[in-house]
Amino acid sequence: MDSEAERGAPPAERIIPAVLAASALEGGLGDVRAHAVSAPRRAWQLLVMEARLLHPGVWAASFLVMAVCAGFAAIRVAVPEVVLGLSVPLVAGTGVAGLYGPERDRAFEVVAVTPTSPRVVLLARVTLVFGYDLALALLVSGVLAVAGGSPGGVTRLVTAWLGPMALLAAVALLLSVCWRPGGAIGVALAAWCVPALAEMTDVPVPEGYRVLWQSGPWTIALAVALAGTAVALAGRVEPLRRAAATH
Repeated sequence: MDSEAERGAPPAERIIPAVLAASALEGGLGDVRAHAVSAPRRAWQLLVMEARLLHPGVWAASFLVMAVCAGFAAIRVAVPEVVLGLSVPLVAGTGVAGLYGPERDRAFEVVAVTPTSPRVVLLARVTLVFGYDLALALLVSGVLAVAGGSPGGVTRLVTAWLGPMALLAAVALLLSVCWRPGGAIGVALAAWCVPALAEMTDVPVPEGYRVLWQSGPWTIALAVALAGTAVALAGRVEPLRRAAATH
């Protein structure tokens, strides 16, 4: 009998389709509808998988910064509204900026070839990181309000950081998608330093820019618009100055 090498092995591009077709005809794949998963369960599974892919330092850094800020405010080293108003937006902005691109994503190449859309992946990661930072900030604000650290209560504390947090995170996310994470973090820090310095010093800042970084309906609306634009552009645009970008 001739050996397989003499007869010539069939090419791999013909073997795989033939096996899949035979399996489907024989019912080996089963009823597709029986394996269907509801949308909420798929969303939950995606969040769980993305949470495993995110670097543990993302969670630890946010928790550490929030804990230190809460400690400073609790022992009256700084005014709670000031310390949370400065730190919470920076924590959210730097955390969200590193969610897109191969520079800080260990599984970027793997995720890029999966059937899941890059926009869906990015949306899931933003939900995880921003939601985690939001929950920590709310927890710290509640603890400080109960402890009597803020005369205005929890509402005043939340108002001090909610609008800037949302806007800075949205700006950093859009820049990371269109540019690179490092540049996004730098621009976010520079953009936030201006209103922050205006609150603590006599540095002249345009009133419109100062109002933009306060908690208000226009700030939240702009943050939602910028974040939506970033998610919509994910996977569709080639980032500027990114070496070996892969889509």
